[in-house]
Amino acid sequence: MLMEPTPSQRAIICIQYGVVSVSITLFNRAVFSVYQFNFPAFVTLIQILVSILYIYTLKYSGRLRVGALTIEGARRVAPLALFWWLYVVSGVTALRFLNVPMYSVLRRSTTLVVVAGEYLAFHKVPTGLSLTGLGLMTGGAIVAGLSDVTFNLAGYLWVAVCVFSTATYLLLIRKLKDTGMNQHTLLLYNNVLALPLMLGMLLLGTDELAGVAAYPRLADPRFLVFLLVSCSQAFLLNVCIFRCTLVNSALATNVSGQVKDILTTALGATLFSDVPLRPLNALGLALGLLGSTAYSYISYREANPRKVVVK
Repeated sequence: MLMEPTPSQRAIICIQYGVVSVSITLFNRAVFSVYQFNFPAFVTLIQILVSILYIYTLKYSGRLRVGALTIEGARRVAPLALFWWLYVVSGVTALRFLNVPMYSVLRRSTTLVVVAGEYLAFHKVPTGLSLTGLGLMTGGAIVAGLSDVTFNLAGYLWVAVCVFSTATYLLLIRKLKDTGMNQHTLLLYNNVLALPLMLGMLLLGTDELAGVAAYPRLADPRFLVFLLVSCSQAFLLNVCIFRCTLVNSALATNVSGQVKDILTTALGATLFSDVPLRPLNALGLALGLLGSTAYSYISYREANPRKVVVK
């Protein structure tokens, strides 16, 4: 019988997710803005292939316990795989058009969708304090978006898809908790089922293959190593998301994402030169960060109330 994770173990799992999420956001943005490798569909396909390779390598080396793929299992996991694919594709594509701080502040809208989803699916009602934090986050995103001098409609549309698909994906993980499949088996199903979708999109919906073939640094070892590290982190991120959501909750995973966004925003503004902030835009980003910090603290206090000792 598996032991219930301790509070410290739960916290460590959330931190692991946050660290990997910050890293992959910065690496993906660097692929597009520093190396000018503007082929998000191709990058996503490589991420899927690398993940499948890692899963089978770790399985046959005895380091991962992965169940066999079946038609029935694929049918049950298909909705999860679809929204996972949408979340990955839209997230990578949005980073092609948006700078990191704007991407981060707009992604925070995911929490609002998760809260609504948990209410509808699990009848979980947020408190007034939680809604106040959510209001600050949403207000910050609106102010930052309205004052974004680098406004890009495609980026905003893609990040909207990312918000709703991420929230649905997190909620579906909780729904599939009782299927009998472990997190690594679910992750394998995700990648295998998403592979034909990604291939179809790349071949029929884009002209990226010609651009990749003509890319001048395609044989540069430094670029190839950088791309491999970026794609490898996609595998780590999904392992962390599954683990955090199954051990904690969809909301806990999303709250961890809000906290790591503080670091992501600061690093994104520091490391990249595509963040032309204006006072109102900076105010929106600050409000979003304040709201996410407040919401995370409130959620933690509500999940871990102090015990009252009666003398």
